[in-house]
Amino acid sequence: MKKLLFVCTGNTCRSPMAEVIFNSLAVQQGLDWRAESAGVAAVGEQPASPNAIRAVAEIGLDLNMHRTRFLPAVDLNEYSLFVALGEEHADILRSIGIPADYVRVLHRAPNADDIYDLRMDIADPYGGDLNDYRKCRDDIVGAVKALMTTLS
Repeated sequence: MKKLLFVCTGNTCRSPMAEVIFNSLAVQQGLDWRAESAGVAAVGEQPASPNAIRAVAEIGLDLNMHRTRFLPAVDLNEYSLFVALGEEHADILRSIGIPADYVRVLHRAPNADDIYDLRMDIADPYGGDLNDYRKCRDDIVGAVKALMTTLS
């Protein structure tokens, strides 16, 4: 089984949501991949944000057991792919020696409700309300589905 690592800043919102969403969809699709997550500035072993827990619970997923992981404490040799939640995270991954071919950035799908909204990054919901986390979750679902079409 191949492993990928989702990477964001604090490992309390975006990357843990991406992890559980990816793993759920991978099982449904019979994909031979498993996801984990870490943060470039994660502190201690903190739980996921309460709103991240609520947002994924609404779609039947569980983040209650999640604890943050600091990227430098992770054995990077375990992973076949690194998926950053922002360009800055991808830059950090490359700067610590991950070959560019093994680094991708998770981009959201275009906003069908606003064709002029050209932002591709998945906004960090940290500090926002539950609706911000729902939007982030939905962006991640679409982006993970697109990512999965590129995996073999």
